[in-house]
Amino acid sequence: MQYVFSMTSRMVTIAVSCALLLCLLLFLLGMEIGARMSHSPAQDADALHATAPAVVSSAPQSGAAAQSSLDADATTDPAAAPAPASSTP
Repeated sequence: MQYVFSMTSRMVTIAVSCALLLCLLLFLLGMEIGARMSHSPAQDADALHATAPAVVSSAPQSGAAAQSSLDADATTDPAAAPAPASSTP
């Protein structure tokens, strides 16, 4: 059995366009990977320290002391206060 393979000019245009788009995407992916690999570990550590939130360590508190510290935080920043238990489903 003989197969006849023919492509119209439209099919050739689509195939070439897809091949060029694939090459472009692979090039851009390589650029992104290269940019990420070019950073030294020291730069990454400095960036991590600059963006990391400060860690505050404290001793465990009793229930009343913890509640009073929560009340103090709620008065300073109402948006950060926990929701009352009655409003949760």
